Amino acid sequence: MAQTIFLTGATGLLGRYLLRDLLASGHRVGVLVRDGQQRMASDRLEELLAFGSETLGRKLPKPVLLHGDLIAPRLGLGVAEWNWLARQAEAVIHSAAQVLYRPTPDGEPWETNVNGTRRLLEVCRSLGINEIHHLSTAFLCGDRSGIVYENELDCGGGSNNAYEQSKFAGEQMLREFDGIRATIYRPSVIVGDSRTGYTSTYHHFYRFLELAVRLSSRPASPPDTSKLGRQRLPLRLPLTGEETQNLVPVDWVSHAILSLLRRPQWHGRTYHLVARQPVRLREIKGIIEDLLCIEGIQWVGRDGLADPTLLEQLVLEQFQDYWSYLQSDLVFDCRNTRQALPDLPPPLFDRELVIRLLHFAQQDNWGRGRARDQVASERSCAGASNDLAHYLERVLPEQVHQSPVAHALPRGLRFAIDLNGPGGGQWTCYCGDRSIRVQRGRDLGAALTYRMDAPTFEELVHGRQTARKAFFDGRIEIEGNKEKALMLAILIEQFLGERPDRPAEMEASHAGVEC
Repeated sequence: MAQTIFLTGATGLLGRYLLRDLLASGHRVGVLVRDGQQRMASDRLEELLAFGSETLGRKLPKPVLLHGDLIAPRLGLGVAEWNWLARQAEAVIHSAAQVLYRPTPDGEPWETNVNGTRRLLEVCRSLGINEIHHLSTAFLCGDRSGIVYENELDCGGGSNNAYEQSKFAGEQMLREFDGIRATIYRPSVIVGDSRTGYTSTYHHFYRFLELAVRLSSRPASPPDTSKLGRQRLPLRLPLTGEETQNLVPVDWVSHAILSLLRRPQWHGRTYHLVARQPVRLREIKGIIEDLLCIEGIQWVGRDGLADPTLLEQLVLEQFQDYWSYLQSDLVFDCRNTRQALPDLPPPLFDRELVIRLLHFAQQDNWGRGRARDQVASERSCAGASNDLAHYLERVLPEQVHQSPVAHALPRGLRFAIDLNGPGGGQWTCYCGDRSIRVQRGRDLGAALTYRMDAPTFEELVHGRQTARKAFFDGRIEIEGNKEKALMLAILIEQFLGERPDRPAEMEASHAGVEC
């Protein structure tokens, strides 16, 4: 008879697959869910159940809602939830985690990944639950090279970031906790579903995919790439191309955990859930260049760039948290996984999988929720049209004329600004001698076009957002030469920073911006 499972982290990408597969396998599941900022815990659980039923094509049994919070004392559980766990729960799958590479003022990721794990273990001890299945990460080995074995914890290398530090501390605490039999799963970089491309998170690998798509201004999988000319993307990267990336689809990771859950003779060990054939960066580059019809990305070695262009500087800055993973040559031993699951190898990371991942990501707007953003736009832009028009047509030209750096404007350049949604419109800017002339409407001969919604432009005007961050976050689309457009946007930001009427908080937001 299938065990009754107490599951944490069900709202995460892997967690929702674990919940789906547990219910489909006949397990009764109690799910720890907290209220979100916009939805109650019950609504969040209903969405997870609907996801599972829809993706499997059949109705799944309803799990038990355990309203609580991992970072609250006794997990924030009420009397009814506590009593249900005491009577029913036989094992725990601890999937909850905060994937943050830098510490936050409220103590994350340590609060969730370490203190939350400690609170969970204390609750398990109080309830007499001694079987724990814990989700860790293959990268807690930190800054080292060579083979990483499943039975190793302290590998002698320092951690690359706060996330690795917190996961290391959480796993170490779990191993030392009395009365617990722990089975530890260490996945590598988890990507979307191998069959559908579905994902609900866009970290790591996806950031680079999005960058390639945005810089190329091309669809991820055009019907006939032979009809598109090659677009040159001048970008040098401080890598060799021989570095390997260990990427595993979320559905395979979930199936592997469920398979091991059903094999108690293999419990109590550590499993690297990793690709058996990691893919090299040059292979990924080749696939992306082929799909997007781009060229020009070059490997220049790990010594770095002596004279990076603006675009290269921005790329290096935006992805500095991920460079340690890109430069990694780690080899993950997976002997335990091979022995326990000889019939369940991970899918190959090939061209067809990349197409599925990219197609879903673009359809999902890289997780940004276009429909929700539109609702927010309608709320924030009502009545803003006149203010934005006044700024573009009156304030900006005047500020440029008074600026001591106006001579840096590219004389003769025409660029358009296309603001969509309520409060928006189209304008064309003509760069003259230390001046900008703005008129309504879009000149089709404009060399550059900036597209965004009105709230984003308003944030740029008031210094609450920078153009470079908005571009890399997918809030600004650029048509034309991306590097030239970003240089111009940074120059305009400097004009904004010189406004004498600019509030103090606007100045502070630009204090760290290198123009």
